[in-house]
Amino acid sequence: MLAMRREETAVADAATRFYDLYQREGVVVLRYLRSTLREPVAAEDLCADTFCRAWDAWGRFSGTDTQARAWLIRIARNLVIDAVRRDGRVKFTQISADQPSPLGAETDAELLDLRHAMDSLDRDDRELLAMRMAGLSHAEIGLIRGKSEEATKKAWQRALVRVREQLEVPV
Repeated sequence: MLAMRREETAVADAATRFYDLYQREGVVVLRYLRSTLREPVAAEDLCADTFCRAWDAWGRFSGTDTQARAWLIRIARNLVIDAVRRDGRVKFTQISADQPSPLGAETDAELLDLRHAMDSLDRDDRELLAMRMAGLSHAEIGLIRGKSEEATKKAWQRALVRVREQLEVPV
């Protein structure tokens, strides 16, 4: 009887901890997926899938809060890679007035220019910028990518320079 109560308590504690993780990191994961996929419905679906996979593996996870965020983004990243492989490379850009523009783009034309500039980057740079737009720190991104915080900062700065070069209008 006592063993059953301990097991029930352990399951309840795990569920509570996971719920807290979802409340804390759900917005960050969704922001990352929206900046990566650009399709709000697909991003929401993959966010749900991310947390389903995380719940399935929750009993085996024993890291800190920072490691939990990196773990969730890694799961989301793998789901994005799978979705791109499955769905192909053709993407249409939907512009919606109710959707906030990333990086301060104020008009539809600026948003299209920004997306074109982002598309000109390689996958690693786009992913790095998407993680920063989602609110991850350089240290968290480094943890996800297996790089140091300093190397991540430098890569991020280089990616920003490349985006800015694409956005500059020749005189």
